[in-house]
Amino acid sequence: MHEAQEGPDRTGRPWTDEETVRLVALVRDGADEHTVTVRARRSSGSVVSRLRRMLPLEHRSCPVDMVVPALRGHLRDPGYDWRAAMLLTPPPRPVVRPPEIVRTGVAGLTDDDLVGVAHSVLLDDRAATAELRERLVAEVRERGLGRDVVAAHESYLATLREPAGIRDVDEWVHRWSTAVGLGASRYAAYERYGPWE
Repeated sequence: MHEAQEGPDRTGRPWTDEETVRLVALVRDGADEHTVTVRARRSSGSVVSRLRRMLPLEHRSCPVDMVVPALRGHLRDPGYDWRAAMLLTPPPRPVVRPPEIVRTGVAGLTDDDLVGVAHSVLLDDRAATAELRERLVAEVRERGLGRDVVAAHESYLATLREPAGIRDVDEWVHRWSTAVGLGASRYAAYERYGPWE
C-alpha cells in the first residue's frame, strides 16, 4: 500500500527551509528513508544528499543506508545544530598531479633532435647498429617526421659542391625514405638527383 503523497512533485526544484525542517521532523520522529522520500516528493538520492549535509563532516562519508540512522542519532542530542552542520563544507580534495613522464632513449629525443640523429645515421649507417636504425625508423614513422628527414637531406645536398657525392648520399636517402614509407613519387624534387631504385 502506498503512502499518501503530499503536494506536487518537487523533483528538480530547490529545497525550501520549510521542506528541510519537515525532513528533520520526519527523521526525528523515526521515519525510514522510503517514508521521508515519499513525503518529500523527491528522489531518494536527493533526499539522502540533503540529509547527509546535515551530518557532521566526519560522518558524511557513511554508507547511504546509514544516513538516516546516523542523523537520527545526532538529532537525539538537543544541542545538535543541524543548520550549522549544513553550512560546513568539506575541505577540497588535494590536487594530485601525476608524475611527469620522462622519456629516455630514442623516444626521449625532441622532434628536431630525432630528425638530426636520423639524418646523421642516414648519411653513414655504419655509425649505428641495425637495432638503433630500426628504432629510429619506427620513431620517425610514429611521429610522422619522414618528410622532415628528407627535407634535412635536401638542405644537406644543397651544401654539397661535388656532384659525384650526391649519388652516393642519395643511395642512403633511398634506403631511409623507403624504410619510413616515403617514395620518389611523393618527392618529385629528388628526380633531379637520379632515379630511385
